[in-house]
Amino acid sequence: MLQSTLLDISQQLAAEPLIEQAIDAAPVGITIADARKTDEPLVYVSEEFAELTGYAVEEALGQNCRFLQGENTREEPVAKLRAAIDAEESVSVVLRNYRADGSMFWNRVTITPITGTDGTVTHFLGYQEDVSEMKLYQREKSIFEKHADAAPYAMFITDREGSIQYVNPAFERTTGYTAEEAIGQNPRLLKSDQQGEGFYKQLWETITAGEVWTSELTNRAKSGELYQVKQTIVPIENEYGEITHFVAIERDISETEFAEQLFDVINRVLRHNLRTSINVIDGYADILEDNVDTPTTVAAAESITERTEALKQLSEKTSHLRELIDNRDNRHVVDLATVTEYIDACQREYPELTVDLSVTADERVGMKNGALLKLAIKEAIENAVAHNDTDNPQIDITIDRPDGGDEISIELADNGPGIPNEEWDVIVANQETPLRHASGIGLWLIYWGITALGGTVELTQSTAHGSTFIFRVPVVHE
Repeated sequence: MLQSTLLDISQQLAAEPLIEQAIDAAPVGITIADARKTDEPLVYVSEEFAELTGYAVEEALGQNCRFLQGENTREEPVAKLRAAIDAEESVSVVLRNYRADGSMFWNRVTITPITGTDGTVTHFLGYQEDVSEMKLYQREKSIFEKHADAAPYAMFITDREGSIQYVNPAFERTTGYTAEEAIGQNPRLLKSDQQGEGFYKQLWETITAGEVWTSELTNRAKSGELYQVKQTIVPIENEYGEITHFVAIERDISETEFAEQLFDVINRVLRHNLRTSINVIDGYADILEDNVDTPTTVAAAESITERTEALKQLSEKTSHLRELIDNRDNRHVVDLATVTEYIDACQREYPELTVDLSVTADERVGMKNGALLKLAIKEAIENAVAHNDTDNPQIDITIDRPDGGDEISIELADNGPGIPNEEWDVIVANQETPLRHASGIGLWLIYWGITALGGTVELTQSTAHGSTFIFRVPVVHE
């Protein structure tokens, strides 16, 4: 408590013009109430208080401070204030108060008891501060964060110097950084080195000039994975036109661009295979017309059936891949134990195939999008069986986590005839044309399946026999 030897503060203030001038110059309203009188009437109010409330000094003197309250003033802070005064304790609350003209303002009221020489409370010193702008800011901030928290795209706010002040949940999901890790950092923690320094120089010059910046760029997530975003940065100015913050909105367009590329390839592959199969079917149909009820007819009919079944399988596989890419709910995490179980199931499906499986990584390690990973593994195994020209088809599968790093390596080496380099070059270059094409959809499924989950595929040819796929797949960090 503040100590005072004054018996009458109002008289002392009158005797000390310098003190009164200093109080009147304070940036907050100041009041003094007499605790010894009934209803603690005001015995002093500063000029700032009069300006804040619209009441003349003469109108305020003699009243209890509750005269600023109205029917919409909440009872909880009033009760807290009353309890502190009754207990002769300091207190600070924010109240909905009303000026002389009836306009509402948010008033931060701070009360401190003052004691006399005998230790008893004689007066209450009050500070009144208009915090309406702060309350408005808090309300707008709350509304913004409510919408931002529900937004499907990443958002973050920085101060004028570029220090991150806020990130929404979508930012955490997209980047892998938690709010605690990101706040206080500079957005360059997402820098991927895919853009030159000139790009960032132009960005900074644009937004610091008060202009909106929009561009597409590549970011790097906490896991090291690269992803493309469409970014918009909006400068926020105060009432003086000074930039105080920047709001950045980033929409991940990686999936959109990836899906467009994938579906374009699928359409081209389907068109090529459809043209080829129709030509073959037409040829066998001519044979049927020319060779009725002969062994040639039977063979032609069987060939048509085989081609039709192949087209059906092609359609089913491409539809399945599109479904996996489109269906976000299918992006579950799968551990290595589940992957090895799936490989065992594939071996049972192809009893003629010998599978030699070696796993040196922890089987509890997880990878995202298990369905796509299984699809790629199954296609590699099917390739080892369907195109094998030996009596004993075999595939050696080695699963490792090199140096305990952020990737799982899955190596699948078969003893088949190998895959022509020209075919794989078409896959990697994404250049399916009438003159350059891969023989089937299987290689496309392997390449796009692993690529879709953020991994890479390498194909090497054995000097003796067979080919080897190496899948490198990101580990999911819990």
